[in-house]
Amino acid sequence: MTGSKARLAASLFLGLAATAAEAGPIELLPHRAAYRVTLAENGRNGSVTAVQGGLVLEWRAECEGWISNQRLGFVAATEDGPDFSYDVRFSSWESRDNTQLRFSVKSFDDGAPGEEYRGRASLEAPGGKGVAHFSLPEESRLELPAGTIFPTEHIKRLIAAAEAGERMVTHSVFDGSGKDALSTVSAVIGKAKEVEGITRWPVRLAYFSARKNDATPDFSIGFDLDRRGVLYDITLDYGDFVLKGRLDRLEPLPTPDCR
Repeated sequence: MTGSKARLAASLFLGLAATAAEAGPIELLPHRAAYRVTLAENGRNGSVTAVQGGLVLEWRAECEGWISNQRLGFVAATEDGPDFSYDVRFSSWESRDNTQLRFSVKSFDDGAPGEEYRGRASLEAPGGKGVAHFSLPEESRLELPAGTIFPTEHIKRLIAAAEAGERMVTHSVFDGSGKDALSTVSAVIGKAKEVEGITRWPVRLAYFSARKNDATPDFSIGFDLDRRGVLYDITLDYGDFVLKGRLDRLEPLPTPDCR
């Protein structure tokens, strides 16, 4: 399981547009969320018959920036072949001025090392152009166009758009999750709903490679999103099969005193 599939798993945890000023400042909740992962659909070829696994999303705040750690692991049973396992681990640090990002992603297929990416990215100013430098798997450089944002800024913009009643928004997002880590991300935002006293918006993200002019997305992710940045009812569409992640446990984490 390589390429965009590693990106899909690593891009789950996804600032402030003009709508943010109208909606008020977005304050994300530092938290650790654990999800039970199972098979939602067996996709086009029908070969995957069952999946068992877990997903952990951790988002921490510190005075200089935000830390995100994610891990997805599962074992899949197939109809006409051996079971297979997949494990991907992603971590990043993003500065509070939204101009600096450090990232690391590593995957394992059936226990064997798979893709590994590491590096940093910087923007000249919020909303400005920038550059990403990869140190693994080899030294390389990627130019970032003006308007590029990083994952924490992205999720803030999604929340701001949802609160403003917008139904479709598109952003240029760099998340460091692979060779095609610069994507045009189109979001479809559904109507707000109340679940146990918490307002949630259904969100569907379609990721299009910035390097290709293709009308078909590389992959898509769905989830319910609340104003704190917590995700519920996650779906991961791998094409050959679709996984669902149900929130099992939500643990708030400390908020730093930066006075």
